Amino acid sequence: MKQSISSHADLYYFVWVFAMPVTSVLLMPSVQGTTLGYVMCFLSLPIALACAGASRTRYINFLIVAASVWTFFFLASQLADTAAPYEPDLTKVLLIDDSDVLTFILRKSLFTQSIYLFAVVLYASYVYIFYKPSWRQWLLASAAIFAVYGIYEVIYFIVTGHPGDFISNRSFGAEFRNGDGSAEEGSLNGSSFQWLDIHGFHMQRLKSLTGEPSMYALSMFPFWVYFNATSKRRLPVWIIGASLIMSTSSTAFIGYVVYLLIRIRKIGFHPLKAMAGALILFVVAYLARDYIADLFQQMILDKMDGHNVSGVERSGFFRASMDMWAAGSLGNQLFGIGFGYIRSTDLFSTLLVNTGIAGLVLVSLLILYPAFKLDWSAEGMALRQCCVSTWVMMMISVPEFSYLAPWTFVAIAYARLRAQKMTARQSSVALPGSSSPVNDRRLTVRSRL
Repeated sequence: MKQSISSHADLYYFVWVFAMPVTSVLLMPSVQGTTLGYVMCFLSLPIALACAGASRTRYINFLIVAASVWTFFFLASQLADTAAPYEPDLTKVLLIDDSDVLTFILRKSLFTQSIYLFAVVLYASYVYIFYKPSWRQWLLASAAIFAVYGIYEVIYFIVTGHPGDFISNRSFGAEFRNGDGSAEEGSLNGSSFQWLDIHGFHMQRLKSLTGEPSMYALSMFPFWVYFNATSKRRLPVWIIGASLIMSTSSTAFIGYVVYLLIRIRKIGFHPLKAMAGALILFVVAYLARDYIADLFQQMILDKMDGHNVSGVERSGFFRASMDMWAAGSLGNQLFGIGFGYIRSTDLFSTLLVNTGIAGLVLVSLLILYPAFKLDWSAEGMALRQCCVSTWVMMMISVPEFSYLAPWTFVAIAYARLRAQKMTARQSSVALPGSSSPVNDRRLTVRSRL
């Protein structure tokens, strides 16, 4: 009976794992958020309750705690808004619902964004309760297929000069290139389209079936980290890694920096290998110096010094968000003005304004806690890197909390922590020196005597 119940939960996730990363395909194009992955989040509730078995209580408690936390922040933020001696100028920040710049208390976006939050909670709780090592093959296949589609789009654009996304049905902003090389903004019925001019070579930035390249990097980077450390199948890992490079996203660059900083602890220094690697990198960098310089300028420097529109917008929205938080009442600074009110260009300022210091600290602890508790095995190391890199990428360059893919490995990290605690508990209960059930019974009898 347990095998049958377990197989039902596994079968549901087998379908879910391939739908989960996709955010540019809607079941109802006129209704935002109706992706198959999100819809399956809500359908998972009765399935989880029916299949959880002995873990049903843990699953229900997980949801109750999440609902209680949401209720607390809802009441605290709205009470703070009501007691505030002012009404902030909402025109200076990036609102989720910019059609309404007057309502301060009980904004509609508070409830619509909470639906996305509930979806994330349902997804993470499902993975936490039901995760099995056998799911790894499905996760790897899902990420590899996702990456292959993105690589196809890039190659199609190089060959034809036109976007090749034939699956997406969601409208995004796009930057189009004119014949004289200038660019103009427009809209595209499909998915976000961005390109780079790398020393005369025009290349589409890889984003696959996500909103934009930075979202792709946030979604897929944890997959590369985890399977680079745990999978014996190298081709899918190389494909995912190549797709992250082709995204030319500074978010991916940030992720690689964090990954290497953590990895240094376990890397041994081999002088000959280091010299050979440095020599190869030097030769490649010299031969491709013009292309690398252009790419680095567009990916990093322009965003840092504000020479492009993206850099100016990011710094402007960040300052506006920080100014709003600093000018707020003590209650708003502690608990925010309301979940889902604004969406800056980074999660740090977004959370600080929406949920205050308390919400920022809570989310940070939620993501980073496994990094302090996991073991230092290959898998534990990979999950630690997944958690820390996800946190850093979100806080610095991606304001989206509701993408399901990054939460996959945070949930798996907690599942591993639970398994570690169970193993430690069993080891502490077992009698030292016992080698068989017979010996255990003899020791028990002696202890009674």
